[in-house]
Amino acid sequence: MTSGGPAEQAGKTAQSAIEALKSTPAVLAIVIFNVLFMGLSAWTTYESGNRFERLIDTAFKACNVPPH
Repeated sequence: MTSGGPAEQAGKTAQSAIEALKSTPAVLAIVIFNVLFMGLSAWTTYESGNRFERLIDTAFKACNVPPH
């Protein structure tokens, strides 16, 4: 009795998950929305960090402190 390798099992699991999502479009829409929301959140966090770094650099320059 052979059950296949891990890649085959993962493929079967992914295929069954896709089939289940095809039968429930509302759940598929929620999954897509959540993925997009996580991407937007990550991008916003990244940009916020850049903005904060520029703010700190400007403050250091205003106080004549050498940058880090």
